Parts: sequence; structure tokens; C-alpha cells
Amino acid sequence: MTAADHPQAGRGWAFPPRWRRPEDEPAGVPAVATSEDAQHVEEAMVLLLRTMLGSRVMRPGLGAGVDRWVFEPRTTDACHRLADDVRRALVLGEPRVVVDAVQAVPAGEAEDRVDVTISYRIDRHRRPTSLVVPFYLAGAS
Repeated sequence: MTAADHPQAGRGWAFPPRWRRPEDEPAGVPAVATSEDAQHVEEAMVLLLRTMLGSRVMRPGLGAGVDRWVFEPRTTDACHRLADDVRRALVLGEPRVVVDAVQAVPAGEAEDRVDVTISYRIDRHRRPTSLVVPFYLAGAS
């Protein structure tokens, strides 16, 4: 994919922030690594979901608030409410994507993990993509 595939996706710092050396000059000055296109959108979504509500001074409503589920038992109710928080955060905080579905399910053998699967499109004319973000809860009830 090229930047022409998703012109609204943009380009910015990679997440997590890291340094890279220019390819054409081995002894060159390190620069901040960047990402673009669909990768940039996916990194922005993960950053949004890992942001605690109220942690951004100028945008206190930005974030998913999933940190409040850390000590909750891994029940179907907790999974449903976690998925709802993720959906709300993406709809309000990431205008470049159209969220088709969000599903949170316990992660098999891991007693403290819930996998949240997000089906999304970068715009309404593209084919669907999905992203799985693991969250860790208190364990089996």
C-alpha cells in the first residue's frame, strides 16, 4: 500500500517512539522514526486505547478508560463493557476509521487476559481490517 491508498491517514511519529538512522548515510544523525498510511492509523488506535481518561490536560475526554477493568474478574459482563469502552473511544477519538464491530473475549488458557478484536475500515470504501489488542484483567472469577 502507498500513501495514495489512504490520503487521510497521514504520517507522524511511530509508536512507540524510537530512533532510526538514515539509510543512505550510516554515520548520519539519528532521526525520529515515522509511520504512515494504514500502519500510522493502527498505531494511533493502540495509543488511543492505552490512554487513560483524564490524562491529557487539553483533551480530558480522550482515551478509552480501560484501565478501570484491570482488577475486574474476567466475566462476560466485564468483556462486554470493555468492548463498549473501546468502541466509544474509537468513535469519538479516531475520525479516520469506521468501526464495524468490537468484540472482547477471554483469551483461552490465559486467566488474566481478554483479547479485544476491532473490525474497522480506514474509510467507508475500503475492505475491512481487524486489530487485536490484549488487555489483562484480574483473572478467572
